[in-house]
Amino acid sequence: MYKVMIVDDEYYVRMDIRTMIDWEKRGFQLTEDAVDGNDALDKIGEYKPDIVLLDIGMPGMNGITLMSRLKETAFPGKIMILSCHDEFDYVKDALLLGAQDYLIKHKLEPEILENALSGLIVKLEGERQQNEQLIKWKAIAAQSLQMQRSRFFQQLLRGYMTNPKVIAESVEQLELYFSIKHSVVMIVKFHDHNGGKPQPGNRSSEQLKARIADEINLEIVNASTGYCYAADNEEILLLLGFESVPSFLYLQNLLHDLSNRVLSLIQQRFGLGASVGVSNHCSSVAHISDYYRQAQASIAGVYFFGKNRIIHYSEVSDYTRKPIRGFKEFEETLLLALTDAARITEVITEMYREIAEQRVSLEEAHTFNFEFISFIKKQQRDHGIAEQDLFESGHSPYEAVNLLETAEEVKGYLVGVMLRLSELLLTSSRGKYRPEIAKAISYMRDNYAGNLSLEIVASVVNKNSAYFSDLFKRETDENFVVFLQKIRIEKAKTLLRTTHDKVYDIASQVGIDNYHYFCKIFKQLTGMTPIQYRTKKMQ
Repeated sequence: MYKVMIVDDEYYVRMDIRTMIDWEKRGFQLTEDAVDGNDALDKIGEYKPDIVLLDIGMPGMNGITLMSRLKETAFPGKIMILSCHDEFDYVKDALLLGAQDYLIKHKLEPEILENALSGLIVKLEGERQQNEQLIKWKAIAAQSLQMQRSRFFQQLLRGYMTNPKVIAESVEQLELYFSIKHSVVMIVKFHDHNGGKPQPGNRSSEQLKARIADEINLEIVNASTGYCYAADNEEILLLLGFESVPSFLYLQNLLHDLSNRVLSLIQQRFGLGASVGVSNHCSSVAHISDYYRQAQASIAGVYFFGKNRIIHYSEVSDYTRKPIRGFKEFEETLLLALTDAARITEVITEMYREIAEQRVSLEEAHTFNFEFISFIKKQQRDHGIAEQDLFESGHSPYEAVNLLETAEEVKGYLVGVMLRLSELLLTSSRGKYRPEIAKAISYMRDNYAGNLSLEIVASVVNKNSAYFSDLFKRETDENFVVFLQKIRIEKAKTLLRTTHDKVYDIASQVGIDNYHYFCKIFKQLTGMTPIQYRTKKMQ
């Protein structure tokens, strides 16, 4: 049945049309009526009618405006205008917008309505047949040799085909003539260049990938040496086959030369940067999926080795370790670096040099990055800094790091964020207090571990101790002793989280030599003992 919707603001008109013919008997199903253009826009989206009988002169959103809106959404149904004599200009506009015909309301009779609907059915049936034919042609195109080849290699590389006899027969049926006695899998990964990198799901990007794969097949590999196809993601895959491998060196030189030719074609012909990941050579096609995973691990090595590279699996096979020092062990150093911007780049560079030298796995590297972002976001929240002031717009910091392709890019991003954080903290401190109080607080934060007193800090800012005490209380809403205690306890909390030092050693490190007094102050300010705090944070 074809679905029909009546759109008219006059109740009696809608009821008259509803009762004029036996809709169901004639192959129609009436949907819920709409009383104006806005109501119709919602209900058309909900009921998806094939035919709309539309009053052209409604209050609010009239029929012309509704048709314009429907045209923007590529509404596939047919529209028949309901009109009065004095709306001829509207009717002309409606016909220009795609209305099929118009009916005069006060002259509407069952026969006229049935004839109009019959004409629409003929058009709908014709379009349906055309669409079905188009679908058939598309289905035929999908069965083209190239599509069949791509589908075969996807199944093969993902481990869905493991019978050597079936694989050999499929290769022959697909008119591929390369040997599968020895195989190598290669993955080409594109690098972003002025937004030109192919994006998964984007039609023009998929077409670009297909063009690149076609040219590689035409100019670099052929049916007797291998096959190249565009994968579902942003990558291009190559499967190369050899009857024999004279030597390891021969194969390495051959693959290096071929990879360079692929990168050169992509750069010169399409203006794109790319890297190639290469698997070991496979001598059993039944296990080719394992070598596909090797190629994936190789191309993931871009993170460690950089862009526009040829990376063989032998270079990344031992990148499987956990970092010797987790991120938490760097937190105290980073907190101190925030008070000395000149050290930020040095500290972060050393962190990432250490990670690279230890050959940690990509998963561990990403975990390290996300813990770093969490640390920065905690500082941002704790100091009341707006996220948009600290992080670049467009992405959350987690997304921004995840989109970066290399460790060097990640390091550069994090250095920039930490430098901004340091500057915002300094600006906030200067703007919040009078200069002498800001200087005093800075001195307290730098020297909290020493034997600080009100008199010592007052002398640093050249103030009388009594005057300084009163001024400090007015500026910070806390007396000097409490403020200093909070600085020391915050430092102690960091040490409890990031080290395994004894509690009494930590007390001494933050300038409180009396262990019992330290525990008392810690519990007053945090609601738990140092041991309870450490246990909770380590869970």
